[in-house]
Amino acid sequence: MRYIMMMFWGAIFGFIVGFIGSSLTHTTFVPIQAVGTAVVFAIVLGFVPALLNWSEKLSTK
Repeated sequence: MRYIMMMFWGAIFGFIVGFIGSSLTHTTFVPIQAVGTAVVFAIVLGFVPALLNWSEKLSTK
C-alpha cells in the first residue's frame, strides 16, 4: 500500500512540476513523460530508507 501511495502522489507531483517546468522553459508539455519520470523517481526514493538501513546493518557486523 505504501508504494502505491508513493506512485500516486509522485504522479500528481510530477504532473504539476512537469507542467510548470515546461511553461518556464517554453517547451511542449508531455504528460506521460512527466508522470512516468516522477513515478520512477518516487519508487527509487521509496527504497532509500531500506537501503540505508541495510547498509547500517552491514557496517555494525
